[in-house]
Amino acid sequence: MVSGNYRDFLEELFAGLGVLEFRPMFGVGGLFCDGTMFAVIADERVFLKTDEASRNDYRRENAAAFIYRARDGSEIVTSYYELPARVFDDPGEAIVWARRAYEVALLSPASQRRQRKHAKPKPPRQPRRRLS
Repeated sequence: MVSGNYRDFLEELFAGLGVLEFRPMFGVGGLFCDGTMFAVIADERVFLKTDEASRNDYRRENAAAFIYRARDGSEIVTSYYELPARVFDDPGEAIVWARRAYEVALLSPASQRRQRKHAKPKPPRQPRRRLS
């Protein structure tokens, strides 16, 4: 999962994004901001959520995709790409990359479903009837 020191480092690196939460997930860690997962932490490597447009920025940096092995032995390539190593030395730039990943995550279908589910207004409560 994520060691205490590495977790502290990431909280400091991404401090401008908001309150972060780390959750263990299937042998890796999920990094969340306001309940939305925008990064995967595996072997003390940060993989940020991408979309088609942002993925090109990662490819220009020769960043690797997060790949995991399915139960049937096949490799699954995800939409998470590794944060370029040079960005770790520049917290301002790290926040730019993290914020973009967070925005992509907010627009993902899974996040949209969760937002709709939690946004449904509850019907007003009817006052209790008094029994006479």
